[in-house]
Amino acid sequence: MSVPQLVAKACRWPTFLGSIILLYWSVAFITLSGHLKWWRLRGRRNDVLAWSAGMKWWVRCRVLKVGSTDLYRQPCVYLFNHRSWGDFIVDQYVTEGRSLFMSRLAVLGVFPTFIYSLVILKSIILFKRGSIADKQRFNAWIDKQREGSPQTGLAVYPEGHRSTLGEPLPLKRGMLHYAYSRKLPVQIVIGANKEAIIAEKRCTARLGQTAVVGYSEPIITADYPDFEAFWAEVQEAWDAQWQAVFGADWQGLPELAVQEPVTHYPLSITLPMLGMTWLNLGLFAWTCWLTFRAVRWAFALFGPAQPLALAAAAAYLALSFWLYSQPVNALKAMQTQRGHPGKLAESEANLAALDGSGARRDS
Repeated sequence: MSVPQLVAKACRWPTFLGSIILLYWSVAFITLSGHLKWWRLRGRRNDVLAWSAGMKWWVRCRVLKVGSTDLYRQPCVYLFNHRSWGDFIVDQYVTEGRSLFMSRLAVLGVFPTFIYSLVILKSIILFKRGSIADKQRFNAWIDKQREGSPQTGLAVYPEGHRSTLGEPLPLKRGMLHYAYSRKLPVQIVIGANKEAIIAEKRCTARLGQTAVVGYSEPIITADYPDFEAFWAEVQEAWDAQWQAVFGADWQGLPELAVQEPVTHYPLSITLPMLGMTWLNLGLFAWTCWLTFRAVRWAFALFGPAQPLALAAAAAYLALSFWLYSQPVNALKAMQTQRGHPGKLAESEANLAALDGSGARRDS
């Protein structure tokens, strides 16, 4: 391993751990940046879009749009590809805060502060991972969750798990059966380079990155005589949209412009969110105070060498944030170095780029 690679690996921790802190305390951060309108108890307000726009602002990312098709804004099912925790930010933003996300219950234990806020906003469905014994009962439960939510779109990840492969995976049929049985239109939303923002598998996070997204034409379930015909169309459209996005040239792509949905929360949502916001701010302030005391105590151990230790820590942080603020174009690495089209092999160029180990970079 070269010296630049070793330096990049050694410097990845501040931005990565910082991204975890940012996600964990995201409600506090977006409140402090003025994105969350917590004081507005009545009237037009969408906290989910505010959250995603605020997080996008904090990590300094931008989103480019491939193609001329726009977001479908009627009740539907959105199908996303699952790349990394960067999905949290990008996927809600590109659906304009309209999505009711299905997520594993485990995320509540990892990020309780902001997941509880999404529960209050009725913008997330938490379920236990594993086989579903009674699918009819499960689907009826989803119906009930949708009926009680202000969100218009149900967001699912039909590949079944996170994948940073250079090719799409076959789609699982479970939620496609649900969409077909409820005659809900389906729109495919493919995003690329989301793992450049956060790649939890490789413990990297970057500032100032670019994600690329493309929307398929909505697929109207009522137009298909049976589920097999519908599923075949979805898989074909998924593969085509994947190739359109992952094969895109960034040059000249427009930045995605979002439209704020007309959402009016009832007091049963805005009042608990008011309490949750202040609880987050209070706990965040207390945590910052404890952290400051712990850091001050740790540096005091250096005694007379404390100024030198502080200077070294500052230099390390500055180098880390500089290295992990360099723009990475993992798409170009995939396009130029993918070995065998159709083969599900993870792109070494992509991984190298995310490690900061000398892979090709582009803005």
